[in-house]
Amino acid sequence: MMLRARHACVLGLLTLLQAASLGAQPVPQPPPPTAPASPPPAEAAPPPPPPAEAATPPVEVPPPPPAPVAAGPRTAVIDAAPIGVDAAAGRYVTNVLREAIAAMGFQVVPQAELYDAARRLALPFPVPADGIFTLERALQTPLAVTAEVRAAQGQYVVHLRVRVAVEPEERTRDVTATQFQLGAAIREALPPLLVPPRVGQAPAGERPISAGEPPPGDDAATPASAPARRRRRPRAHPQRWELSIGAIAALGPGRDGFVNALVAARVSYFPKDRLGFSLSADYVNLRGRDERVSNVLFLAGVETAVDLLPGRRVFIPLRAEIGYLPQNGPVFRLTAGVSFSLSRRVRLNLDLLSPTLWVLPETTPVTLDLGAHLVVGL
Repeated sequence: MMLRARHACVLGLLTLLQAASLGAQPVPQPPPPTAPASPPPAEAAPPPPPPAEAATPPVEVPPPPPAPVAAGPRTAVIDAAPIGVDAAAGRYVTNVLREAIAAMGFQVVPQAELYDAARRLALPFPVPADGIFTLERALQTPLAVTAEVRAAQGQYVVHLRVRVAVEPEERTRDVTATQFQLGAAIREALPPLLVPPRVGQAPAGERPISAGEPPPGDDAATPASAPARRRRRPRAHPQRWELSIGAIAALGPGRDGFVNALVAARVSYFPKDRLGFSLSADYVNLRGRDERVSNVLFLAGVETAVDLLPGRRVFIPLRAEIGYLPQNGPVFRLTAGVSFSLSRRVRLNLDLLSPTLWVLPETTPVTLDLGAHLVVGL
């Protein structure tokens, strides 16, 4: 029993010694990590799709700036005058004129230079026609543009005025529009007014002055400068047929003076303006040998007219007549006077110098006639 216990202790001791010897041996270390082998090179990435195939639309490239426009004639844009409307309407029209004329290629005179010249010339406002001409000369501009702004029936009425230095009178046009359409209406009306007075080019109202062409009347730019386009001559006789009635006093000069009274009715035909033919029948009250007598004088004549104030339709009528006084003899008359237009169809003719030769059986007196006639166009 004791032997078995001793033998078990020895075996246990040997077992412990063997376990201790095994724990003292070094533990093998794991091998150090090695860098992983580099992967094979990947294929090149494909290029991005073109703008047309991109998921988002491409950014729009702004268009290139427009080519510079050649400078046109210097133009003075005078402030529009508000007449019976708010001053803001005048400023609006002025801005539209300046922008539209500059867009057409003209050189718009700076406002500071324009105002300085107007102050030096002491011009009134609105600027009259002669003042615009004076301002053009001071600024050395061949063109000047201005406007007058009014209101009528809930709309604006803009009276455009264009002064071309080589023309005797202004070019004008009226524009009527609402406040929302006014700017577009002014821009549309401007080009027909800016037409150069050149021979061989389209008449006014068909071709605007192109940007870059020399100013009208610039002799240095064009060897042969054309004269300004002549305005249409006013008609002295707008209607072909005219009917007149009037009174004439025939004054006999000299010591044995006398007065003959006539009431004249005349019909005239004008195949062309300022050339007409007339027939008249005049009741005459004459001085006789013993008492005054009555008779009828028949006359045929030819008539023309000379301008006196054509803008106001004032003319000098010239008439030569030959007639016959029954039981007496022939009568010859030359007449010059003044004709005033009361309306398009009605005129007042005054005979101021009208010597008349009366060929009578016993004598040939000469009278100086004065007359007034009311003429109606048919």
